[in-house]
Amino acid sequence: MSFNVTSYLIYIPITVLITVIIGKLFHRNGTCYTLHLISDPSIARSVNNLLLTGYYLFNAGYAIVMIRKWPQVQDFTTCMNELSARVGFIVFTLAVMHYFNMLVIGWVYHHRKQSKNHTSWKIT
Repeated sequence: MSFNVTSYLIYIPITVLITVIIGKLFHRNGTCYTLHLISDPSIARSVNNLLLTGYYLFNAGYAIVMIRKWPQVQDFTTCMNELSARVGFIVFTLAVMHYFNMLVIGWVYHHRKQSKNHTSWKIT
């Protein structure tokens, strides 16, 4: 008996739940950063919404690719090992993406602060 379908039925809800909860958290808390970097509140919110959309698309694509590359699972132990490895890697990837984004935001803020013209970015 193959445990692949069982693995998928466990993996998909866990992945969706983690992605949605973390996405909402990043979106809600990231608004202050985009508002600080972009002076126009409507554009800052739009940028934040685009970041959330990109985040969801990236994670959906990644989760689908992981299902496609899933090996044949023949027992419950292998099922749990595959689930923990794949969910763990998704969480790790989200953390790396978050820290990279924070690094970029910090770099932009630092360079903007050091520039002669210390005004917020204006998108025209």
